[in-house]
Parts: sequence; structure tokens; C-alpha cells
Amino acid sequence: MKAAFVFLVVIVAPFLPISGNNFDEYIKQGDEYFSSFNNHSALKSYREAYKLEPGSYAVLYRLARSYNDLGEEYYEYRKKDSSEIMIKKAIEFSEKLKNNYPDSAASYAYLAMSYGNQALYEGGKGKIKLAHRIEDNAKKSLRMNPNQYLSYVILGIYYRQIADLSWFERMFANTFFGDVPEGTFNQSVEMFKKALDFKPGTIVASYQLALTYSLMGEKEKEKKLLKELITYPQKNFRDKFAIRKAEKRLENLE
Repeated sequence: MKAAFVFLVVIVAPFLPISGNNFDEYIKQGDEYFSSFNNHSALKSYREAYKLEPGSYAVLYRLARSYNDLGEEYYEYRKKDSSEIMIKKAIEFSEKLKNNYPDSAASYAYLAMSYGNQALYEGGKGKIKLAHRIEDNAKKSLRMNPNQYLSYVILGIYYRQIADLSWFERMFANTFFGDVPEGTFNQSVEMFKKALDFKPGTIVASYQLALTYSLMGEKEKEKKLLKELITYPQKNFRDKFAIRKAEKRLENLE
């Protein structure tokens, strides 16, 4: 079971234009849409804010986040072309964020996230090419700020996918890159548990941990965690879809 770095929901609401050139109001409006899981309208608001202050940290990190969110959202709905467009934009704005604010841990976390989402559309060889970019940026963000929940989730997924590489993929990495990315299922578990230490009862981290348990053959741990997470309150637009997948998986385990 290969896990993707994706989850999502759309809440339809009108985009409300703001009179005048008020950067703060566009940011506030975008945050309200984001909080209500309306990623499309949130992105529109942040784009308007970007027109006014393109170098602002506040808008660059929100755009990096929103493009990733929409890329994942389209991926869930199998809209591949739209998803890839959003993910390319996520990489673009994550790079801008890092270049303009190299002292921010979030810059590297979102860059790792963007490369992780790019890997959705890559086969084993493509994932290997991106592997070090994902790991290096996630680890750098944690060196700068060890409380980065997002980076622990990214690394949890990364280590699981590396541990699940086929023999051929490992041979390819060794032949063409001179090394094989390292990662184990135990490291994946460790990263997700750290994420849950910072944010207990988080649906996405719990679901991803359950996927790792599944690949490890730890069916009872997987089942227990899936039953728990479907009772957690939804706090993120990804949660609804993680719960849906968890319920389907539980049906297969019963």
C-alpha cells in the first residue's frame, strides 16, 4: 500500500472582493476561507494580497501552503493536470519563500512539502531523484525549529516510502546516484509519534502512522489507531478524507 501525501475537501463560497488596496484585509479574508476549509477562495484572497506586497513573508508562506493544498485537493479528485499545475506553483512560491526568508524554518518545511507533492507524479526513479531534497529540507527546518509538526509528518511519509522501495529502485539509485536514500519503517513510526506529541489527536498524522503499521504487518496497531482517529474532531481540510479512507480500510480489516 503506497501512501500518498494527500487529503482534502472543498467548501463552496463566493469570493468577496475588497474595496481599495488593503493588504491586511485580503490576508484576513484568506485566513477565514482557509479556516473554513475553502481552499479555492483562500488562494484567490492571498493572490490579491500578493499583488500588493509580493515580498511579504505573510503572503509568501500562505501561497506556498495554499498551492500545496489545492494540488492535493485536485489529486484526491483525480484531476491530474490541475493538480500538477498547483504543485508546480507550490514549488515556485516555496522557493521564493526560502530565497527571501532563509532564516525561517517554515520556508524549508514548505519546500519539503512541495517536493513531496511533486513525487506524487513520479515513479520510483523520480521519487529517488527528489528524495534528498525532501529529506534535507525537512531536516533543516527541524534543526531551525524542532517543533515543526509538518516536518515530522513529511519525514514520516518519506521514511515509509524509502523503506518500501523495490530492489530494482534501490539498484537504480545506487547505479545512477551513487547512494540509496536511507529510511526504515521504524523511523517512520518515530516521526509520526513525534508529530503526535506536538499535536495529540491529529487525524492526518494518526492515519499516516496507521499506514506505516499496515506495511509493517502490525494489523492490530493499525486497526486500533484507525478506530481512534475516526472519532477525532476535524481540524484540517484533509481530515475528512483521511477519515473516509480509514473507514474503508477498517471494513477490509473486519
